[in-house]
Amino acid sequence: MQLDVNQLSSSLNKKLAPVYLVSGAEPLQQGEAVDLIRQQARNAGFVNRQVLHVEGQFDWNQLYAASLNQSLFAEKNLIELNLPTAKPGREGSQAIEKMLDDLSADNLLIIVAGKLDGSAKKSKWFKSIDQHGVVVQVWPLVDDKLLRWLDHRLKRKGLKASAQGVKLLADSVEGNLLAADQEIEKLHTLFGPVELSIEDISNTVADNARYDVFKLTDSLLLGDAARALQILKGLLGEKLAAPVVLWALMRELRILASLSFEEKTMGRRDATFKKHRIWDSKKNTYMKALSRGGLGQWQAMIQACAKAERVTKGVETGDEWLMIEQICLAFCEPKRFNNQP
Repeated sequence: MQLDVNQLSSSLNKKLAPVYLVSGAEPLQQGEAVDLIRQQARNAGFVNRQVLHVEGQFDWNQLYAASLNQSLFAEKNLIELNLPTAKPGREGSQAIEKMLDDLSADNLLIIVAGKLDGSAKKSKWFKSIDQHGVVVQVWPLVDDKLLRWLDHRLKRKGLKASAQGVKLLADSVEGNLLAADQEIEKLHTLFGPVELSIEDISNTVADNARYDVFKLTDSLLLGDAARALQILKGLLGEKLAAPVVLWALMRELRILASLSFEEKTMGRRDATFKKHRIWDSKKNTYMKALSRGGLGQWQAMIQACAKAERVTKGVETGDEWLMIEQICLAFCEPKRFNNQP
């Protein structure tokens, strides 16, 4: 069964399906949809959670083995499979189909995937999920849908705004729902549950009306090179100090390197997510970024940032903004650093 993301809550309240596929390229809606399923699953006794990340030479036997694990306290299993590419391959497709055929009432499977293409929707594994459970595809919000989403989000916080105010907020965040959510939280913190004036919104989100480093890092994590370079050009035009951009790049690269190292040495990433206070709604964005590169490549980019920082201090010669541009391109396509240590 295929549902719109807005239909998920009412469906969960009626009955839990044995398997959910939540796919898309919009991290906030996708993360919140998965959080909603998790909460309902926990309420139903699925508290023995196991998370699997498909990357590199993933052993698909882990998926079937997870369904056989039984808690000493007779707790049910919540199994989460992160599939950033939305392409499990032949072996993965067979593993998913086999698991669904044998899935017991003590197991619930959530597959968090990237955007599905036409071939994926025709595949046996997708049709098997559609037959056994629920498919939720998350789409970016634009135009009237974005305006309605923002208006609903404001009302959830007890805030009201005119149509012009909502449009101003939409123009400021440029479709970035994570940024929109942060701005609404900021407005609620500053003004409380009130009717916002145009001036309230304009003064509070003024910084977002310009390109900023957070939009840059969001674009980089999503691998959107064209968008990242457009934002970088805007930052340069605003004469933002290069060290500020490098700080933001270093922060994200260190998180990715830490996630890669933790997975490589311990087989998990929970400690890094907890240390850096990464929200559940944004974890999948980091997973998608990780699927593009390895530990050595993230470390190489960190070294490149350090070199660019030395250029800004006059210790080395070079064009720091050109170096930042190259790092951004490599962030979106880590294979550019294949020859690096």
